[in-house]
Amino acid sequence: MPLDLTNPHEFSCFGTLYPDGLVAWDFGDPRVAQDLTDAYATVPLDAETDMHHYHCPGSPGDANVVAQHVAACYGFGSLDICGAVRFTGPSGETDRAPGIAPDAFDALHDRITAVCGELGIRLWSKIRPSDTVSVRYTDLERGDVYWFLNSAHRVQGFRDLPADSKTLAFIPEARYLVCDDEEVFLAYGSYECRADRAPAGYWQRTGNQLLPA
Repeated sequence: MPLDLTNPHEFSCFGTLYPDGLVAWDFGDPRVAQDLTDAYATVPLDAETDMHHYHCPGSPGDANVVAQHVAACYGFGSLDICGAVRFTGPSGETDRAPGIAPDAFDALHDRITAVCGELGIRLWSKIRPSDTVSVRYTDLERGDVYWFLNSAHRVQGFRDLPADSKTLAFIPEARYLVCDDEEVFLAYGSYECRADRAPAGYWQRTGNQLLPA
Protein backbone atom coordinates (compact mmCIF):
# COMPACT_ATOMS: atom_id res chain seq x y z
CA MET A 1 0.00 0.00 0.00
CA PRO A 2 1.64 3.28 -1.06
CA LEU A 3 2.15 6.14 1.35
CA ASP A 4 -0.31 9.01 1.25
CA LEU A 5 2.23 11.79 1.76
CA THR A 6 -0.55 14.40 1.94
CA ASN A 7 -1.31 12.94 5.37
CA PRO A 8 1.43 13.92 7.87
CA HIS A 9 0.65 10.87 10.01
CA GLU A 10 1.45 8.50 7.14
CA PHE A 11 5.18 8.59 7.87
CA SER A 12 7.57 8.20 10.75
CA CYS A 13 11.29 8.72 11.26
CA PHE A 14 14.36 6.86 12.50
CA GLY A 15 17.51 8.83 13.29
CA THR A 16 21.18 8.05 13.83
CA LEU A 17 23.60 10.53 15.41
CA TYR A 18 27.36 9.86 15.32
CA PRO A 19 30.04 11.33 17.62
CA ASP A 20 31.54 13.41 14.79
CA GLY A 21 28.24 15.22 14.19
CA LEU A 22 27.06 13.15 11.23
CA VAL A 23 23.29 12.78 11.43
CA ALA A 24 21.02 10.61 9.30
CA TRP A 25 17.23 10.84 9.27
CA ASP A 26 15.24 8.11 7.54
CA PHE A 27 11.58 8.93 6.83
CA GLY A 28 9.16 6.24 5.73
CA ASP A 29 6.15 4.05 6.39
CA PRO A 30 5.00 4.31 10.05
CA ARG A 31 4.28 0.56 10.10
CA VAL A 32 7.98 -0.27 9.68
CA ALA A 33 9.83 -1.29 12.87
CA GLN A 34 13.57 -1.29 13.52
CA ASP A 35 15.49 -4.24 14.96
CA LEU A 36 17.30 -3.38 18.22
CA THR A 37 19.00 -6.67 19.02
CA ASP A 38 22.58 -5.47 18.39
CA ALA A 39 23.50 -4.82 22.04
CA TYR A 40 22.03 -1.34 22.39
CA ALA A 41 20.94 0.07 25.72
CA THR A 42 17.66 1.98 25.61
CA VAL A 43 16.88 5.34 27.21
CA PRO A 44 13.18 6.33 27.04
CA LEU A 45 13.56 10.07 26.51
CA ASP A 46 9.80 10.58 26.74
CA ALA A 47 6.61 8.64 26.05
CA GLU A 48 7.11 8.94 22.27
CA THR A 49 10.89 8.80 21.76
CA ASP A 50 13.61 6.31 22.68
CA MET A 51 17.37 6.68 22.33
CA HIS A 52 19.48 3.54 21.91
CA HIS A 53 23.24 3.43 22.52
CA TYR A 54 26.16 1.20 23.49
CA HIS A 55 27.11 0.92 27.14
CA CYS A 56 30.29 2.72 28.27
CA PRO A 57 33.06 2.25 29.28
CA GLY A 58 34.53 -0.45 27.09
CA SER A 59 32.24 0.22 24.13
CA PRO A 60 33.67 1.17 20.74
CA GLY A 61 33.57 4.76 19.62
CA ASP A 62 34.24 8.24 20.91
CA ALA A 63 32.07 10.12 23.39
CA ASN A 64 28.87 11.34 21.76
CA VAL A 65 28.71 14.80 23.32
CA VAL A 66 25.57 15.92 21.51
CA ALA A 67 23.70 12.77 22.55
CA GLN A 68 24.81 13.24 26.16
CA HIS A 69 23.45 16.78 26.23
CA VAL A 70 20.22 15.79 24.47
CA ALA A 71 19.67 13.07 27.10
CA ALA A 72 20.30 15.66 29.82
CA CYS A 73 17.52 17.83 28.33
CA TYR A 74 15.14 14.95 29.03
CA GLY A 75 16.36 14.49 32.61
CA PHE A 76 19.15 11.94 32.03
CA GLY A 77 22.11 14.04 33.08
CA SER A 78 24.71 11.45 34.09
CA LEU A 79 24.86 9.16 31.05
CA ASP A 80 28.22 8.27 29.52
CA ILE A 81 27.32 7.80 25.86
CA CYS A 82 29.84 6.56 23.29
CA GLY A 83 29.53 5.80 19.60
CA ALA A 84 26.45 6.22 17.48
CA VAL A 85 22.97 6.52 18.96
CA ARG A 86 19.68 5.69 17.30
CA PHE A 87 16.43 7.54 17.84
CA THR A 88 13.16 5.63 17.46
CA GLY A 89 9.63 5.63 18.72
CA PRO A 90 8.81 3.79 21.98
CA SER A 91 10.15 0.23 22.02
CA GLY A 92 8.39 -0.84 25.22
CA GLU A 93 11.50 -2.73 26.39
CA THR A 94 11.33 -5.04 23.37
CA ASP A 95 13.87 -5.67 20.62
CA ARG A 96 11.87 -3.75 18.01
CA ALA A 97 10.69 -0.15 17.80
CA PRO A 98 8.51 1.88 15.45
CA GLY A 99 9.66 5.16 13.99
CA ILE A 100 9.19 8.54 15.65
CA ALA A 101 5.83 10.17 14.97
CA PRO A 102 5.90 13.58 13.20
CA ASP A 103 5.12 15.74 16.25
CA ALA A 104 7.62 13.88 18.42
CA PHE A 105 10.25 14.20 15.70
CA ASP A 106 9.71 17.97 15.58
CA ALA A 107 10.26 18.19 19.35
CA LEU A 108 13.39 16.02 19.21
CA HIS A 109 14.80 17.94 16.24
CA ASP A 110 14.27 21.24 18.09
CA ARG A 111 16.10 19.83 21.14
CA ILE A 112 19.06 18.63 19.06
CA THR A 113 19.21 21.96 17.21
CA ALA A 114 19.21 23.89 20.51
CA VAL A 115 21.94 21.66 21.99
CA CYS A 116 24.15 22.07 18.93
CA GLY A 117 23.67 25.83 19.08
CA GLU A 118 24.75 25.91 22.73
CA LEU A 119 27.78 23.70 22.08
CA GLY A 120 28.80 25.40 18.85
CA ILE A 121 28.62 22.10 16.99
CA ARG A 122 27.37 21.87 13.40
CA LEU A 123 25.68 18.63 12.40
CA TRP A 124 26.19 17.41 8.86
CA SER A 125 24.62 14.84 6.56
CA LYS A 126 25.57 12.55 3.71
CA ILE A 127 23.21 13.43 0.89
CA ARG A 128 22.28 11.41 -2.18
CA PRO A 129 22.50 13.24 -5.54
CA SER A 130 18.75 12.95 -6.07
CA ASP A 131 17.87 14.33 -2.61
CA THR A 132 16.20 17.72 -2.42
CA VAL A 133 18.08 20.44 -0.54
CA SER A 134 17.18 23.98 0.43
CA VAL A 135 19.59 26.54 -1.04
CA ARG A 136 19.79 30.20 -0.12
CA TYR A 137 19.87 32.62 -3.03
CA THR A 138 22.79 34.25 -1.23
CA ASP A 139 24.74 31.01 -1.82
CA LEU A 140 24.81 31.80 -5.55
CA GLU A 141 27.88 33.44 -7.07
CA ARG A 142 28.60 34.72 -10.55
CA GLY A 143 29.09 31.74 -12.88
CA ASP A 144 27.02 29.31 -10.81
CA VAL A 145 24.27 27.33 -12.51
CA TYR A 146 20.75 28.14 -11.32
CA TRP A 147 18.14 25.50 -12.11
CA PHE A 148 14.55 26.57 -12.76
CA LEU A 149 11.86 24.18 -14.06
CA ASN A 150 14.60 21.70 -14.95
CA SER A 151 16.42 24.26 -17.09
CA ALA A 152 19.94 25.52 -16.36
CA HIS A 153 20.76 29.24 -16.26
CA ARG A 154 24.21 30.73 -15.64
CA VAL A 155 24.19 33.35 -12.86
CA GLN A 156 25.42 36.79 -13.83
CA GLY A 157 24.57 38.63 -10.64
CA PHE A 158 21.83 40.35 -8.66
CA ARG A 159 20.00 43.60 -9.30
CA ASP A 160 17.96 45.69 -6.87
CA LEU A 161 14.25 46.14 -7.40
CA PRO A 162 13.03 49.69 -8.06
CA ALA A 163 12.63 51.69 -4.87
CA ASP A 164 8.88 52.09 -5.49
CA SER A 165 8.35 48.36 -6.07
CA LYS A 166 5.27 47.02 -4.33
CA THR A 167 7.11 43.72 -3.88
CA LEU A 168 9.69 45.43 -1.64
CA ALA A 169 6.91 46.59 0.66
CA PHE A 170 6.13 42.96 1.45
CA ILE A 171 9.55 41.36 0.89
CA PRO A 172 12.30 43.89 1.77
CA GLU A 173 15.13 41.45 0.92
CA ALA A 174 13.83 40.67 -2.58
CA ARG A 175 16.18 41.18 -5.54
CA TYR A 176 16.35 40.17 -9.17
CA LEU A 177 18.59 37.26 -10.11
CA VAL A 178 20.03 38.02 -13.55
CA CYS A 179 21.37 35.23 -15.80
CA ASP A 180 23.55 35.43 -18.89
CA ASP A 181 20.74 34.13 -21.12
CA GLU A 182 18.80 37.31 -20.23
CA GLU A 183 16.42 35.43 -17.94
CA VAL A 184 15.54 37.34 -14.76
CA PHE A 185 14.10 35.75 -11.61
CA LEU A 186 12.71 37.22 -8.41
CA ALA A 187 15.04 36.05 -5.62
CA TYR A 188 14.48 36.02 -1.87
CA GLY A 189 14.94 33.52 0.92
CA SER A 190 15.75 30.07 -0.38
CA TYR A 191 14.77 27.62 -3.09
CA GLU A 192 14.68 23.84 -3.48
CA CYS A 193 16.85 21.89 -5.90
CA ARG A 194 18.48 18.50 -6.39
CA ALA A 195 21.54 17.99 -4.24
CA ASP A 196 23.78 17.43 -7.26
CA ARG A 197 22.70 20.83 -8.61
CA ALA A 198 23.39 22.81 -5.44
CA PRO A 199 26.02 25.56 -5.71
CA ALA A 200 29.28 25.38 -3.78
CA GLY A 201 27.90 27.84 -1.23
CA TYR A 202 25.39 25.27 -0.02
CA TRP A 203 28.08 22.73 0.87
CA GLN A 204 30.31 25.34 2.48
CA ARG A 205 27.43 26.64 4.58
CA THR A 206 26.01 23.33 5.73
CA GLY A 207 29.11 21.15 5.87
CA ASN A 208 27.07 18.34 4.29
CA GLN A 209 28.65 15.79 1.97
CA LEU A 210 27.37 14.79 -1.46
CA LEU A 211 27.59 11.06 -1.99
CA PRO A 212 28.93 9.73 -5.32
CA ALA A 213 26.22 9.17 -7.93
